[in-house]
Amino acid sequence: MSKQGQSACSRTARSSRCRAGVVLGLLLSLVVTVGSGCSLVVMAGKMFLGNPRLASEFTMATGVRLGDAEETVVVIARVPSYLSGDLATLESDLITGVTDRLIRESIKATEADEVIDWIDERGTSDDVEGAARKFETDYIVHIELEEFENREENTSSLHRGRARGTVRAYKVELVGGKRVPRMIFDREFQTKHPRQQPVLVGEVTQTAFARRHLEQLCGDLARKFHDHLPGAGI
Repeated sequence: MSKQGQSACSRTARSSRCRAGVVLGLLLSLVVTVGSGCSLVVMAGKMFLGNPRLASEFTMATGVRLGDAEETVVVIARVPSYLSGDLATLESDLITGVTDRLIRESIKATEADEVIDWIDERGTSDDVEGAARKFETDYIVHIELEEFENREENTSSLHRGRARGTVRAYKVELVGGKRVPRMIFDREFQTKHPRQQPVLVGEVTQTAFARRHLEQLCGDLARKFHDHLPGAGI
């Protein structure tokens, strides 16, 4: 072999040994730090695997990962009229906000406008059986909102959002030639906005604050049905 070839081989060997040394060093560091709970383990995992995503509550409960499946979803909601004081379109905005987030996560959700038009025609949205008959869908997500407040309790000088209710999911099955919803997921929810400190009334209008509160609520509810990064929404 020529001297030039031998030199190239030598450089290749040194490069391989160098890479092997780096990998070995990282592995040894991981072994040393696992017991201490050092964040290096997490950092190394991100280096090799990317940011890990957590399975949704729906997936953990049912084994179904909607984003990977061909099944479709319809989102409906029930919002009592007395909760809509700050936002006149609270019910339709809630349906739209959750639906749009599911679609962004590659979940095949029926467009919110189509669902809202159907609700307007019927004059009621609290009809899971009707949704199962109307839409060619595999799952129905039904949100029942029981509280949506935007003022801190016992004071008129602070904004504090509080939301409470129940979200359920139904699997639509064909029984005797009829589309029948079967409940497979049932969770109560209770959230507050902002997560930490309330906001002074003078810093933002009531409507703007209510919109921000709704945005957070839609994100919280949607994450119950799609994979997400650890700490998302905090």
